[in-house]
Amino acid sequence: LQGRNMEGRHHREFDREVHYQCIQESADNETLKAACQQDVEDYREECASRDRASLCYRRNEARLQRLQEEEAAVRKSELEEESRELESAAREDVQEYVQRIKKRNRLSLAFRAKEKRHHKEWSKRQNEVSRDGKCRETKDRAMDARYIQLAKEKERGRQLIDAIRHTGCNFASDPFGLC
Repeated sequence: LQGRNMEGRHHREFDREVHYQCIQESADNETLKAACQQDVEDYREECASRDRASLCYRRNEARLQRLQEEEAAVRKSELEEESRELESAAREDVQEYVQRIKKRNRLSLAFRAKEKRHHKEWSKRQNEVSRDGKCRETKDRAMDARYIQLAKEKERGRQLIDAIRHTGCNFASDPFGLC
């Protein structure tokens, strides 16, 4: 009887040890699961942060590209306008010149060549003065429009910052209202 009691006691101690080891393994597994879950959450936050930064970068790049395209379009239209003005002025100059030649048939060839040379120089100077004035005016308008746009964007940014401050928002949430 004592042998069976001792054997029973050994079985119970062995069962308790096995049960304790199972509990210990279960606790270790839960700790590992919690750590894994925390790693997953950290990774998700890192991905979300990276995605927000990428989105901001792409938006800024797109804005920069749009501005460059707009500047190129403005430059192209200015050049086309100058070209049309020069062609128109050239046609007018030629017509004027032809009329003068018809009226002054009596004058010698040397006199007509001299008159033409003076006329071309004068037209060139007038065109340069006119073109410089128009170019300066166009550039001033473009700069004014650009500064107005920058001021509007700055005001909008300030309003967004004020809105973020007043709503108690922090950078853990979506600071740009993209969600």
